Amino acid sequence: MHPAAVVYPATERRFLPAIPQGFGIGPREPLADGLRRVTVEQFDGALVAMATQPVGVAAHEVRKVTKRLRAVLRLVRSSLGDDRYRAENAILRDTARLLAPLRDADVRLETVSGVRERFESQLRPTVFDAMTEALSRRRDRIQDAAPDTDEWHEAVFALRSARARYAAWPVDEESARAHGMAVIPHGFAAVGGGLSATYARGRQEMAEAGRRPTADNFHAWRKRAKYLRHQLEILSPAFPEVVGGYAASLGRLGDLLGDEHDLAELLRALAARPDLSADPIERSLLVALAQHRRAELHTAALSLGSRVYAEPADRFTKRIGEYWKAWDEPLPVGFVE
Repeated sequence: MHPAAVVYPATERRFLPAIPQGFGIGPREPLADGLRRVTVEQFDGALVAMATQPVGVAAHEVRKVTKRLRAVLRLVRSSLGDDRYRAENAILRDTARLLAPLRDADVRLETVSGVRERFESQLRPTVFDAMTEALSRRRDRIQDAAPDTDEWHEAVFALRSARARYAAWPVDEESARAHGMAVIPHGFAAVGGGLSATYARGRQEMAEAGRRPTADNFHAWRKRAKYLRHQLEILSPAFPEVVGGYAASLGRLGDLLGDEHDLAELLRALAARPDLSADPIERSLLVALAQHRRAELHTAALSLGSRVYAEPADRFTKRIGEYWKAWDEPLPVGFVE
């Protein structure tokens, strides 16, 4: 492990959210060094998963990693410049899309299993049998073929190439001149703008989802909430009990919005392929129950979101900035400002 990686005592870790080990800026670690370390470790984790894990697990890990890395890019967009940001963001987005069918096939099955468990007392057990069998066959067919597909090899190449670029992020002026890039300056000013933009966008998406509760609007909000969560994970060492707790709340919000999205996708699949649930009466009841559950998830997400996004973006960002300042420039013992 990198010596600057954040390590909390076991007595404290149990109170913290499930933040990936080292996914945060370490004490006295220059921001440029920390972000380079964090991003390279994420790429390494994705590549190891693709080399050693079952394809479904690996695809899930790659998609998680690309979301974390896209959150980092948004955090330091002003330092990277718009052109570099757009190029790297597009590469990560397209890499995740290469493996999307693998993850989606797993998610559909997990969603059916969850719906079956939740509504088993209200629907005949056989209503899910054909659906589970068809989705299982599709999942197995996709995953069995995956390691030999062009998409799989393209994803590996894209991750390896990106890792080399991120490992070359300059941490001093000399290396910056050599690579024709700017050093990400140390200090909250380098990340404050990106954090504020992500928070403000999420707040807007939440308001739009509340006004027009469509599947697409809730999914758009979910993406912004995930970016904010990962950005706060990066910054959580500044005040783990508060910033880390905020990240944990965003994780719970992401789970609610993720469940809503999965149900919406299942309903779309049923609309496109009614044969997945052949009995029209049972299928209609299943759709009604799933829609009712989505409404419950909408209410729960908006309730939690109203607390997560309670402050205007400028006030939220200023508060996180004050935590950073107190952590990064601690006052001498006994000194009162």
